[in-house]
Amino acid sequence: MRSLDHELTIFKKFFKDSEIYSILEKVLEGEDLTFKEYVELLESWDIHALGFVANALTNTLTENCVSIVNNVVVNYSNICVAKCPLCAFYKDLNSPEAYTLQPKEVLEQVYDAWIKHGVIEVHFNGGFNPELSIEYFEETFKLIKSKIPNIIIKGLTMAEIWFYAKIWRMSYREILERLKTAGLDVICGGGAEIYNEEVRKIIAPRKLSGEEWIRIAEIAHSLGIPSNATILYGHIEKSEHIIEHLLKVRELQEKTNGILMFIPLKFSPWNTELYRKGLVKESAPAILDLKITALSRIVLRDKVVKIGAYWIGLGKKLAQVMLNFGANDLVGTMINEKVYREAGRMEMTTIEELLHMVREVGKTLVLRDTFHRVIRVLETN
Repeated sequence: MRSLDHELTIFKKFFKDSEIYSILEKVLEGEDLTFKEYVELLESWDIHALGFVANALTNTLTENCVSIVNNVVVNYSNICVAKCPLCAFYKDLNSPEAYTLQPKEVLEQVYDAWIKHGVIEVHFNGGFNPELSIEYFEETFKLIKSKIPNIIIKGLTMAEIWFYAKIWRMSYREILERLKTAGLDVICGGGAEIYNEEVRKIIAPRKLSGEEWIRIAEIAHSLGIPSNATILYGHIEKSEHIIEHLLKVRELQEKTNGILMFIPLKFSPWNTELYRKGLVKESAPAILDLKITALSRIVLRDKVVKIGAYWIGLGKKLAQVMLNFGANDLVGTMINEKVYREAGRMEMTTIEELLHMVREVGKTLVLRDTFHRVIRVLETN
């Protein structure tokens, strides 16, 4: 691991007048902070000092490299009985726009992306569809693996496991064991929203609690099924809720070491009930995006090596800035992603465009697999 001595010297020279100097100095010296100090960092306006320290920490882990996986997103169904006020994707069972893909249709999407784009991972999730059985998922996973044996299936979220456990009257462990046998490799990180229960009651009242999300993650990790972890911000949360969530993720990682990447997800309010009711009137400002990414690195440090800059939710330009604020992964090519696009984000990209984005901020783009093993360094033609 690269030493922080040089960065500490630069920090002391150029940021000595910062209002958060003493706190960030402790960070660079390897000290942990109090809850109050983390909140102070998040509420500070000195994003330059914050970004410098977050980037310095990241460079000790991955030098100047940014990674990405080439993947396809398959949203197997948009039917969801949770009807979360934060979501623009779900449809009622009887909606003319409702759909559920059959296993062969899922395979067609995956196979098409594998042939045309060389994807190595399928990101597979949907809503809370009460009409589906565990056999549906087993058949789907087995079908994908029979046709493309080496593809990684990153499927479902802790929230989906929680819901299906209730309607199937099965334990989390039994479901996860059966899905792993069928071909599930990794659990998606979505559905974590934000840990605080009072906030969850407003933004996702019919979803699992933060405590249950952690519990299911622990079981998955114990079975050798790693996961990503996320935070959804930019709605009605306060600074304390963000820090609480980050500390819960760190605590989980210290216990299981099963988190592959942490991804801050920016809430897109358009077309959601929270927006229609006036609870969220606009998208979070870019300065909050920068601060949350930086705090994610500062709180998690080397516990979670990869922090994602999710370009679909942020926009490519802002995601590019994040790469100097603690983020070191662009999450995925995310071919066919629908959830953010239903909420008004219409970002599209190619690996070539992402490569130029990374080059522009003085970093190197690396193609990785789901488990963050390097496949190759990407070069411009």
